[in-house]
Amino acid sequence: MKIAKQLSLIALLTALGGVVHLLETLIPFPLPVPGGRWGFSNAVILIALPGGKLSDLLLLGTAKSILGAFLGGRLLTPMFLMSVGGIVIAILVMWMMSRPGAPFGLIGISLAGAITNNAVQLFVAAFLIVRSTALFLIFPYFLILGSIAAVVNAIIAHSTLRKVGGSLWKEN
Repeated sequence: MKIAKQLSLIALLTALGGVVHLLETLIPFPLPVPGGRWGFSNAVILIALPGGKLSDLLLLGTAKSILGAFLGGRLLTPMFLMSVGGIVIAILVMWMMSRPGAPFGLIGISLAGAITNNAVQLFVAAFLIVRSTALFLIFPYFLILGSIAAVVNAIIAHSTLRKVGGSLWKEN
């Protein structure tokens, strides 16, 4: 793929993910967690996953988090650090699970990404921000809510990828 088209695609997905990141703060989150959100903006990562290079996906995830935090007035806050840490490790896990020949579908990949993202975010919060492992008591709730968002994200990604022929990265 030509570099201009590649950068344009990353910019488009970053803008979409950043706006969804901001808009999902308007959707009530059932846990009383400061900055808690559903994670629907991660659907853009799933859409970009098939055929995407790891470096492009990491750039997309990080840029999406930066843009969403900037638009929401949360740039360089503890929630921002949790978001970036979670998405980077989740992308690594999802990318490894999506390699050709791997036996995982989008729902499994999305669930693994959500679980990883939530675990890393709680780890960052527990050890770097709150400094209390008691925070891990809410992990089961995050698993349930994260799983719901992961399945929704996978359905959105599957539908989108079907319409574009399986990968956004292929040459036309």
